[in-house]
Amino acid sequence: MNSSGLTGEDEVTILSSIYVSALGLSLIGSCSVVVVSIIKRRHLNEQAKPLLQLALADFLASLVLMITAIINLPREVLSVSAKVCMYGLPLSLAFYSISFLLVIIYACESAHAFQGWREEPMQETFETQLTQLSHRRRRFCLIYVIAWLVPIIGYYIYIRTVHYMEATITQGEMPTLTTVSRGSSARFCNSCILFLHLTNDSCVTVDTVHALFIRIFTLCSVLIVITVCTVVYCKIEGSYRRYENTCMITMTQRNQGGIWSSARYMILVIIFCWAPALLLICLSFPQPRIKPLFPLFVLQALSVSLQGFLNSIVYAWRRRNFREAVLGERLPLMAYSSRAFFDQSLSEPSS
Repeated sequence: MNSSGLTGEDEVTILSSIYVSALGLSLIGSCSVVVVSIIKRRHLNEQAKPLLQLALADFLASLVLMITAIINLPREVLSVSAKVCMYGLPLSLAFYSISFLLVIIYACESAHAFQGWREEPMQETFETQLTQLSHRRRRFCLIYVIAWLVPIIGYYIYIRTVHYMEATITQGEMPTLTTVSRGSSARFCNSCILFLHLTNDSCVTVDTVHALFIRIFTLCSVLIVITVCTVVYCKIEGSYRRYENTCMITMTQRNQGGIWSSARYMILVIIFCWAPALLLICLSFPQPRIKPLFPLFVLQALSVSLQGFLNSIVYAWRRRNFREAVLGERLPLMAYSSRAFFDQSLSEPSS
């Protein structure tokens, strides 16, 4: 019996099937936003940039994670599964990290856009608006490049350290995946499922050092994005409450329930998708001898896999200004309003 409570091939197959099914929804949702953002970029204008970046990160994360799940479906262990798993799972987490960074950027840009148009003078020259827009676009490009490069560089360093450790360990000290005994034990040890092998796992093929790093990195990343987004959106809500009774917010701009009615869904998506994974990670540190963890693995597989699908709904299709721009029911956003999309996506009613 391993520490996770999974013993046979059926459990691995069930988890893999859940991943493939749920990730299919995320691929469809993310891909729809990517395609629409490219085709309708003339009507979407500024909002196409953050939405396209976020949807693309979710799409790539779902695609890589689905590939790693598919290799678990055959009954016979594939010889290529070891390499695919070693490169695939960390790469999917790298893309999820990019998604986290883009969510934080989205929240910060929402705060800047919401406060900026209310604090700036009402009369501005056309040249001033163009200059500010040019500066903002350059800043966006730099921020997005950093958001993509940092996780990718981290992934490259991670892979290089894995190869370095493999090179320093002799063949006799570390058996390869093909030398593991056949049966359910080999099926479990060779499986490529996110967070499956806990710290007190008996599989000799598991790199415990890098597995521990992955768990700590994921735990810190999710907690940081939840904390930052909650603080930022709470500050926006506070600013909204201070301005809502003034002439700076007209009746058509007011949103019943305030900013929080929209922002809470963005935070709830992260909590829903990663709370089971965080619980599994926390349970791994004290090395529990708990057998009935399989339902938690099922819940974790379902929730993590749905992130791309839920993000596509919350950040894109649930937004009325996005739907109207996509359907061609309004002019390009920057043509009729001085307010940025980040601000509109929070303060406009969603229906």
